[in-house]
Amino acid sequence: MTATLHYTHGPAFAAVEITALAFIEDVEPVLRDIAERTREYGDRRILININDVVGTFTAEEHQIIGALTYRYLAHMEKVATLAPPEKITGVSAGVARAKGLELRAFPALGDAVGWLVS
Repeated sequence: MTATLHYTHGPAFAAVEITALAFIEDVEPVLRDIAERTREYGDRRILININDVVGTFTAEEHQIIGALTYRYLAHMEKVATLAPPEKITGVSAGVARAKGLELRAFPALGDAVGWLVS
């Protein structure tokens, strides 16, 4: 895995910052790591900051990411991603939500945190 994760357990939600290049083969190991940590700490809500992921994914890759996110984080109550507005496509979140995961993408930290704690 070439991605770097910084996981912080908090009282209302956990936060993870991901620094990586946008390679689809790195997504599953990252999500597996996040799933393990959320279970270890008993976290049910998480903010995933992907502002430091360099590059873009294709529409097909976004569909895969949405399905993998559901697969690994279905135990979560709420998952918020923080991403630059130009990278928010709605595809990953749409796939995950269709499967039953409450996942939303936000361009602003305040909006993401507000939704997570609501």
